[in-house]
Amino acid sequence: MSFSQWKPQEPSIEGQAFHKNQKVVFVYRKKQVVGTNIKLLGNSAIVNLSTAPIKFTSEKKS
Repeated sequence: MSFSQWKPQEPSIEGQAFHKNQKVVFVYRKKQVVGTNIKLLGNSAIVNLSTAPIKFTSEKKS
């Protein structure tokens, strides 16, 4: 087994860049939240949250 071989990383769908006015879904405090990116910053985004009903998830913290 050789550790000297370099393998390029392939980003997943979650790792792709965001763009303005993109719909986003994320989990915050075990609740699924929906929103739209309104402004992109260096390593974050400002998201306009939807007024749609929030869905509870059963995701466990590790």
